[in-house]
Amino acid sequence: MLKLKLIALPSHLITLTIIILPSCIWMKPVDERISEARNQVADKYIKQIRLHQEGGSRGKLNITWQQGLEKMYLSNPDLIRADHRILDAQYQQKQVWRNMIPGLTVGVSNSTLIKNVDDILSNSSFRINSFISLGNLLKLPTTIYTNKLTYIGSALQAENTMRQQVIALYRLFQEQRLHRIEKKALDLEAQLIKSISNTDDSEIVEMKLKHKNAYEKWEENIAKWKIKVGDFFMAGYEDIYLNPKNIPDIIYNPDSLDFSDTNRWGLLQLNLLALETIADDGRILNTYLRYLPTANLSVTAPPLYSNTSGQSFDPANTRLNPSLNWSLDTRGYIGKQLDRIKREEPLKQWRKDKRTREEVKKLFDGKRLLIESRKERNKLKAAMEVYKTAVRSGLVKDPEKAVQTMRKLKEKEVRLMAKEIEISSAFWLIDENRWRPITKRWLQTRKQRTANRKQHAASKKLKFSTQLKKWVGKKE
Repeated sequence: MLKLKLIALPSHLITLTIIILPSCIWMKPVDERISEARNQVADKYIKQIRLHQEGGSRGKLNITWQQGLEKMYLSNPDLIRADHRILDAQYQQKQVWRNMIPGLTVGVSNSTLIKNVDDILSNSSFRINSFISLGNLLKLPTTIYTNKLTYIGSALQAENTMRQQVIALYRLFQEQRLHRIEKKALDLEAQLIKSISNTDDSEIVEMKLKHKNAYEKWEENIAKWKIKVGDFFMAGYEDIYLNPKNIPDIIYNPDSLDFSDTNRWGLLQLNLLALETIADDGRILNTYLRYLPTANLSVTAPPLYSNTSGQSFDPANTRLNPSLNWSLDTRGYIGKQLDRIKREEPLKQWRKDKRTREEVKKLFDGKRLLIESRKERNKLKAAMEVYKTAVRSGLVKDPEKAVQTMRKLKEKEVRLMAKEIEISSAFWLIDENRWRPITKRWLQTRKQRTANRKQHAASKKLKFSTQLKKWVGKKE
């Protein structure tokens, strides 16, 4: 029979064990943690596999234009990131003043020989320190000024992102419309093929094969469009209908486009460029200021409490630390930096001017292309009507040619419509008159968007207790 002999451990070893063991045993074994995490992600993976195997729908989406806008404000990933940048800029502004609040640290420490480790918890040093991390107080106005510009820039950029996403939503609606036109053309082609009886079987087979390939291509495009719609709303949908009722009419009359009116055209974009110019000027000014002496004023707070030094808190012991430092540019580093800025300035200005010229050129090219596209589409419509009449009256003897010609005419019509949508969307992006009601509603939903973010951040899944359970081992 095996006998266990109990060994009496020294008291200092017991104390050391009590201190060390909790830091080792509270966490789950690595293999167990990996297994749990793998099971968690595997459950989601299997759920998707079963969904596809059973042919289940990932969800339905049936919304109007206005409903799409409201949904976009809350669940579009690009707009969520834009909101986060605004919140970060707001926090940066508030943090300047929060830094005025003294910080507190609580500490307990001791030092003892290993042979006296059982007394390590006695005669400890306990202290409460306060600290004020203000940095250079004399730079506070500059910091406030910079943070204000950063916030304005983030708000303008968020509005620009909002406009881009509204246009993206509009294009999703219009893409559905173009897909439906293509479907009608394919259905018409199928009817024409069925009505053909006075032609060779081999020709019929060839026509059916081409129609089948065209239909498969259409189905592939529909699948891609559904993915785009799902990604736009951070979801997945199998059954989608974007109701075009009350969709905005962004048709522009090319003759009335006057881009010289900057109160209407490109005001938001010009404001963003103005902030970019201010940032460039600020970098130049900061370089020049490096030639001047740097004044500093910092604050040091006394300890609030210490049980060893016998010192108590006295506000009068708060120490001001003014200083003046002048780093002379004896090695010419600042001068070299300024020379580099001056050398690069013509290139930078050329790039800015080039970008402006290209943006203006795009506007006038778009105006010209819009005129040409509409003329071409009007001619195409007239030609399609004439051809349809000829087919119905039997003037077109070759049925295969009739089918192929109608498909090509429809494909060309869809391409022209897509081009006009793209051109008009570019005009819409910079047209201030069309954005006022949309921007107003977007700003009104900011409170709700912020509340949704806070609700998600406070969700049970992200709470400390929930996260701790993932790591703490179960008690036996």
